[in-house]
Amino acid sequence: MDSGRRGRNLRIGDPEREQAMKLLGEHFSAGRLEIHEYDERCQQIAQARFGSQLDALFDDLPEPRPRTGEPAPVASARPPAVAGKAVLAVGAVVLLVFLVVVARQFGLILLLPLVAVFLFTRYRR
Repeated sequence: MDSGRRGRNLRIGDPEREQAMKLLGEHFSAGRLEIHEYDERCQQIAQARFGSQLDALFDDLPEPRPRTGEPAPVASARPPAVAGKAVLAVGAVVLLVFLVVVARQFGLILLLPLVAVFLFTRYRR
C-alpha cells in the first residue's frame, strides 16, 4: 500500500489548515502570490477537508509545502521561560515590600540576598 498517497487522502484538521495558511503567507511575503490569489487560496484552505486539497493549492509553488501525510507538530507542554521570570519578579517585589514595611532597620542587610539571587538568575543563562 502506498502510504504517501493514502496520507494525501486522509482528512485534515485545524492544525494542518493553520500550517498551510502560514506557509502560504510565506509565499505571499516572498512575492510569489498576488493579494487576490493569496485571499482565494486562504479561503480554499479554510474549506479543505483532505490533504490532497491542500497539496493542489501548492502545486505551482516551490518549498515550503504542507506535510499532509505527516502528523502535525504538537505544542510542548513545558511552560515558557517568561513565566518563570514573571514569578521571580513578583517574588522580588513582595520581598522588597516586606523589607521596607516590616524590617526597616535590617532592610539593607536583608536586601543583599535578594540582589544576589537576582544577579545569579540573570547571569546563569
